[in-house]
Amino acid sequence: MSRGSFVVDPFLELFDLVGDLARHRYQAGERGFAQLGLSHTEGRLLTLLQQAGGEAPQDALSNGLSVDRSNAVRALQRLAENGFVLRRKDEADRRANLIQMTPKGAKVILKIGKLREELARNLFGDLQESEAAVVVELLRKALPGGAGDR
Repeated sequence: MSRGSFVVDPFLELFDLVGDLARHRYQAGERGFAQLGLSHTEGRLLTLLQQAGGEAPQDALSNGLSVDRSNAVRALQRLAENGFVLRRKDEADRRANLIQMTPKGAKVILKIGKLREELARNLFGDLQESEAAVVVELLRKALPGGAGDR
C-alpha cells in the first residue's frame, strides 16, 4: 500500500489505526460516562461486574481492565462510596475482596448498556453490520489466544 510517494507497511498502518481508534473510544467514553457521574474506568468496572453475574473477586475485575491495579482499586473505592457496589472480604480467602453490585449499580448498568451501544454506533457508524463482523473476526485473530475480552 502506498501513500503519496512512499510505501506504508500495512502492519504499521494497522498499529496506528488501532491506537487512533482506542484514543477516540476512550475520549468518547470519558464524555459519556461523565454524564452518568462515572469515570471511564468506573463504567468499565460495572460492565465487567455485570458480565460476571453481579459478583466477582476484586482481582478478577482489576485484571479485566488491563490498567494499573491501583487505578482499579481507586475506582472500586469510589463505586463503593457512591453506593454502586459493595466490597466485602472473601470468606474463603480473607486476604481477597469480593465486589457485589447493588440495586443502584444495577440501575445504572442499564444506562451504561445504552451508552455503550450509542458510543459504538457513533464510532463505527460508517460500517455496515456485516463489515463490522469481518473486522471483529480479523482483530480477534491478532489477540493472544485468538479471542478477546469484551
